Amino acid sequence: MREAATYAFIYHQLLVVLAGAVCLFGTWVGMRHFARARATEGTTRAGWLFMASVGTGAALWAATFISILALDPQLASGFEPVATGVMLVIAIVSCLIGFEIGSRHFTLAPEAGGLVMGVGILAMHFVAARGWHVAGTVSWNAYGLVLTFLFGLGLSALAVNRANRPVTRWCRHGAAIVLAFMVCTLHYTMIASATVTPDAAATLPSWLIPAPTLAIAVVGAVLLVMGSGFSTYVIDLRSRTESADRIHQLSFNDGMTGLPNRIAFNERLAFDAAEAHEKAHKLAAFSIDIDGFKDVNDLFGHAAGDLLLIEAAHRMRGVLATGEFLARQSGDEFLGLQMSGNHPQDAQAFAERIAAVFATPFMVQEQAVTLTASIGYSIFPTDTPERDHALSNAKLAMYRGKSRQRGLITRYHQQMDDKARARRALARDLQGATERGELLLHYQLQTSLHDGRICGAEALMRWHHPKRGMISPAEFIPLAEETEAISGMGEWALRSACRDAAEGRIPGTVAVNLSPLQFERDDLAETIHAILLETGLSPKRLEVEVTESTVMSDQTRGLHILRKLKSMGISVAMDDFGTGYSSLATLHAFPFDKIKLDQSFVKRLPEDAAAAAIVRTVLALGTSLGIPVLAEGIETEAQWQFLAREGCAKGQGYLFAKPQSLAQLPAAIAAAGRFVREEEPMLFDAPRLAAAG
Repeated sequence: MREAATYAFIYHQLLVVLAGAVCLFGTWVGMRHFARARATEGTTRAGWLFMASVGTGAALWAATFISILALDPQLASGFEPVATGVMLVIAIVSCLIGFEIGSRHFTLAPEAGGLVMGVGILAMHFVAARGWHVAGTVSWNAYGLVLTFLFGLGLSALAVNRANRPVTRWCRHGAAIVLAFMVCTLHYTMIASATVTPDAAATLPSWLIPAPTLAIAVVGAVLLVMGSGFSTYVIDLRSRTESADRIHQLSFNDGMTGLPNRIAFNERLAFDAAEAHEKAHKLAAFSIDIDGFKDVNDLFGHAAGDLLLIEAAHRMRGVLATGEFLARQSGDEFLGLQMSGNHPQDAQAFAERIAAVFATPFMVQEQAVTLTASIGYSIFPTDTPERDHALSNAKLAMYRGKSRQRGLITRYHQQMDDKARARRALARDLQGATERGELLLHYQLQTSLHDGRICGAEALMRWHHPKRGMISPAEFIPLAEETEAISGMGEWALRSACRDAAEGRIPGTVAVNLSPLQFERDDLAETIHAILLETGLSPKRLEVEVTESTVMSDQTRGLHILRKLKSMGISVAMDDFGTGYSSLATLHAFPFDKIKLDQSFVKRLPEDAAAAAIVRTVLALGTSLGIPVLAEGIETEAQWQFLAREGCAKGQGYLFAKPQSLAQLPAAIAAAGRFVREEEPMLFDAPRLAAAG
């Protein structure tokens, strides 16, 4: 009796071990297929998901049968054929849905997919229990069933979590181990849940599949499925190895530098991304741009530039280590890849090695030329789960770094993408801002410095965003110029300012800025003439402001437009004088009526001797050419005194008035009256002015 019990115990444990082994091997193959599915797209991804589902589902199906047979192996038992087939369908379908959900990129995708698999596994156990017939009666314990339910859901969620969030390359082995452990655990919880009472009088229907026969058939079928799946994995591994060899052969196909080209880089990126998934490593993508290369081409010619690129490629290739890849995209832009388990430290080190090769000057036609490289990098899948985004993120980081300073190494951060996305959204909102009535004009008063009287106002565009409120002009004006929305916005500002001035709401002249895009229009003078006729404003009360760079882009055309405007009686002012070319030839060639001195010089007066010298020079230049000067950014009485004493005709700034809306302008005009002087001395009585203020 004791020997029979011992035999039954040993046989029971062997069946449990067999169930765990079948599940372990089958799910290990399935998880390898799942890893390949996550690294591919389209129909290939669907094929790998199906293979993973069939392998994993069949292994779980077989392990479930064996574990149920082990509940009481001494009793005669059998399974219903229909239940057997339904269990297999449930296993495969639940794994397919679970893997599909688990491979997505939303926050709890792996856990959600694992729960779906867990529900399928529990459903499979339920169908198996219903289709299992023994020579006796089976009663179930509710507490044991609840424990089975919790273990089934929790362990399956953990398994897909480990497969989809690998920390090391062993995590996918851990996923298979977790599923095998789950099958064994569910077996013992079912033992705690089921009580089998033998009944000698009980007979089994003849149409049932005998348990031993089914066990042999199930194990054989599963081994066949797993063998097929494993063969597929081996074939795929071999094809990837051959693909790597083919990439290596295609690498040296850039005719000039001998480096891989963009096509080879894309193939290597796809290959390395799959390897990163397989090995639970990370992949860094790099965008490398040589700073100042265009100057080499302009100064020494393209032939010399090509030789420099060849030398630069040779230097960079010389510092590559195992697992690193370098390609030439076009011109002076290169691309890099680095596989590592220790990013971002290794990525930063790789970028520093690349940057270091440019520390030594290049010899171009016997002249030493020093260049730098701006480098941006992004890490897959840390920074993005999409491999195609890794390179675009690296380029975004490179351009962001280069915009600040040449030669920087910049890692991609999510905030960069957020800023770019916010900028695109703002550009979309800006397109219809004029039609929606979101734009408005503020006016800053302009004052005659010798007597403090108001002589005009400058129109300044403002944008009241419906959600963000007031947007700074420094933010939306460059965006409007990039999207070319500034043309319509500028015309609206010109028409609104002329209408406000014609209605008597603005004293003196009204100054309106013209953007470079507006100045490129051949019908600019005709458009302004039509606006003056429409609003009834005298041309003598309109002043247009243009920067020197605007008219210098096409001098002949610019001179023609300015002469047409002046012939209409419109004044033309050079804006931001001192920040661009500021050449005497420009002042001589173009018929400007006013020079606007940039506030960057005014704000340092009178303490900064260099700024004071520059301002005196500009004022003397204006006097000699007969062009009055208006100083921007006057904020203190000391600045006012200095400018008036040196002969500056007009000024504007916070000292006299801040930019105000049209409704607030009367109050600003009244407040500015305290600066009016009846007499005209060269030096101001500062204490009296302070008292008046």
